[in-house]
Amino acid sequence: MTANHEPENDDPENDESRTVVFDRRPLWIVVFDRMRQGIVVVVLLICFFILLGREAPEGLTAEGYKVLCLFFLCVCLWSSNVIPLSVTSLLAIGAIPLMGIMDASQAYAFFGNKAVFFILGAFILSGAMIACGLSTRMSLWVMERWGHRPRTLITAIYIFGAVSSCFMSEHAVAAMLFPIVTQIVHTLNLPQGKSAFAKAMFFAMAWGCIIGGAATVLGGGRVPLAVEMLEKGTGNQSTLGILQYTQLSFPMIVLLLVCGWVLLNLLFQPEIEDMQPALKNLHEKFLDLGKITFQEMGVAGVMALTLIFWFGFGERLGIANISLMAIFLLFALKLITWETVEPHVNWAIILMYGGAICLGQVMASSGAALWLAQKVFEGTIMSPTMFLVTVAALSVLFTTFMSNSAVIAILLPPVLSLCPGYGVAPALAAMTVILPSNFAFILPIATPASALAFASRQISLREMVVSGTLLSLLGMACFLVLLFVFWPWMGFA
Repeated sequence: MTANHEPENDDPENDESRTVVFDRRPLWIVVFDRMRQGIVVVVLLICFFILLGREAPEGLTAEGYKVLCLFFLCVCLWSSNVIPLSVTSLLAIGAIPLMGIMDASQAYAFFGNKAVFFILGAFILSGAMIACGLSTRMSLWVMERWGHRPRTLITAIYIFGAVSSCFMSEHAVAAMLFPIVTQIVHTLNLPQGKSAFAKAMFFAMAWGCIIGGAATVLGGGRVPLAVEMLEKGTGNQSTLGILQYTQLSFPMIVLLLVCGWVLLNLLFQPEIEDMQPALKNLHEKFLDLGKITFQEMGVAGVMALTLIFWFGFGERLGIANISLMAIFLLFALKLITWETVEPHVNWAIILMYGGAICLGQVMASSGAALWLAQKVFEGTIMSPTMFLVTVAALSVLFTTFMSNSAVIAILLPPVLSLCPGYGVAPALAAMTVILPSNFAFILPIATPASALAFASRQISLREMVVSGTLLSLLGMACFLVLLFVFWPWMGFA
């Protein structure tokens, strides 16, 4: 029996009035319910140690087999969420040197990936906008212009993220939108974790940025990386041009944008119907802000300069480096203090993402990922069509647990080496790896845009997995339209 005793009010005379709840389930069910998370962890650890005690398969080093076992353990823990995602990432970082897979200095060095520092920079830049009130002013302006209906606002966030990510890094666009959406949610007093409207806005931010980022080579570093590997792997006999890439990917992007918009409308029905009372309140708050302050102008100027550098020099200088220099400038000009921005830095997300990157890099360097990819194809995939479909499916699977650049680094070399045997053009195989590697919708560890959406605390892991899986399946369907209809029609084969 469990009993919860709560006074109905603060009146001492009524203090004896209690609410008692009896749990009438059998005792073993109650005990199991209380201990189920610990039981799951114990079962997974037992399976892990059993696998670890076996001999490494042929063609895989002992270190590679160990990291493969660790990878499957972390995937199970990340998927079940029985312990926090960040703690699982810390487990991965600490276990790598303890298991003798790699020296501690090397393993910990992978945590210092530029994506980790970009996320840190995104949180601090967002915190600066929120702390000075700039995000409040911008969100009120956005709400007054496009917030007359909930679905119009969701669509505006979605389309803005997608279009902007065509011309600059999708991570940078997500970092720019995150404080604005956060402030809109705060202004409307939407309940944390319970508002379908808030969930839809954060999903719209993440999905728009991810989908739009696949339309051009400017959306991220994965396409230049893939092109470089394609050229080196074929002795400069095959390549992908900037315009050619957009022509090949554009129909899928349009189809996937439509699918994402439909999914947002089906899965999340805004609980707010009439926005007029909220708009009236917002207008009053906008007037109360008065004239823009010197601090707001300063932060806006630094953010504008950051966007210019992200857009114009992001590939050459690195968006993470630009973010860190922008943070230095904010502090040097005394526009922010650490006390004002520190509450907006979600360290759990940073630890989670850093650990996932570390594990993915160790899988690549140990040969475990290459061995896994090769084993999928050897003796099982016979036709060129099934080869390409399997490559696309593996790309989606891998990008769920690691960055899309890591997926390309892991998957593209063995795929290119197998192309002559299947009679597949290397450029076609490269596109088959690149596009599905962008379907990073399922877990927050896949890309900073998803990590930022999850950091809002409005979206549960289950909601991200379910909705992300649906969108990934729709993405695969859209890709198959390219593969079997559009690309043959274009003569790309």
